[in-house]
Amino acid sequence: MSGMYEVNQIAAASLGADPVTTEAIATAFGLLHVLQVYTSSMMAVAVWDWLACLKVEWDVIWKARWSPVKFLYLWIRYYGLLTYALNLWLFNANFTVEQCKTLHYLIAATCMWVTVGSEAILAMRTHAFLGRQLWTGIVLSVMIVGEIAFLLYVSIAGVHQTVVPVVTRGPCTASDAPGKHVVSGFWLAPVAFDLFCTILMLWKVSTLRARGSRLVKVFVSEGLFYFLLVAGVNVLNAIFMFQSNANIQNINCFLALILTQVLCCRLVLNLRAQARSGAVYTSEGLSLPATSTKATGPVFAHPGSSQTETTNTVNIPLDSFNKTSQWDEANYDRGVKVHVEVERDVEVGR
Repeated sequence: MSGMYEVNQIAAASLGADPVTTEAIATAFGLLHVLQVYTSSMMAVAVWDWLACLKVEWDVIWKARWSPVKFLYLWIRYYGLLTYALNLWLFNANFTVEQCKTLHYLIAATCMWVTVGSEAILAMRTHAFLGRQLWTGIVLSVMIVGEIAFLLYVSIAGVHQTVVPVVTRGPCTASDAPGKHVVSGFWLAPVAFDLFCTILMLWKVSTLRARGSRLVKVFVSEGLFYFLLVAGVNVLNAIFMFQSNANIQNINCFLALILTQVLCCRLVLNLRAQARSGAVYTSEGLSLPATSTKATGPVFAHPGSSQTETTNTVNIPLDSFNKTSQWDEANYDRGVKVHVEVERDVEVGR
């Protein structure tokens, strides 16, 4: 890496351009090299996370019945890996300027569906936490449709082919059109949606009498960790879009996309692992002890039921996690129930 500057200078000088153009070409070569190394490293992180979670994924995803969350998880994980591989090819192969005029649209047009899948899971998670009320389902659905429409607009009309002066062949990348900042919205739209979901979650927590329970704390801490980390990187990407050099504008794109994929997939695996064994493995390494229920039976179930049912939600009386000796039975009976998406087959009454 220490000799790359000299290599870029020699390569740029060999094109026979004037000194100013030669320096611009050398800078572009250097930034393209950083982009290639950076995106390759992020792709390695995505593959590593997939391999690290493969056993848990087999147990709690592949063996489970088909459901919307299972479909979205597989979409985010495997479509995401294919999309990242495609973009890695675009960033590293040699294309003519004419070829890249068409291919550069694939960058945003393919990556946006990973973002949409992650937002859909977050919406289902928020909708479940708020008790599956009709208004939350309508509002979140409308917001996702609006976000899809905006991301499509950015992917088609907002992205601009990045061309290195004088060079006739090279990697295919894209950024904002000169003087415009439309692509910033590609990163800010998910931030707005995530912020809305986080506000709804915190509002719901503020209304719970049992908000001190372990389950609520884990649910909220995971949601806040996801929001702060992903929102921070997305805002950083939006800021980079205001850089004058087009070759540096998209340098953090893979960091945001792969971080979103990894954290979203782990959120799903965390909830399903909880449903399977009663243990929760959080981003901070917290592990809640398993319940006394058998691993093959329900972790939480509706009392008094004696039939087998398939459900995507479980009603959890939250006060039961905090019940102490001074609580009377009346307080416990009035405990608040929250729907938590665990996506599992619940067999009741074993």
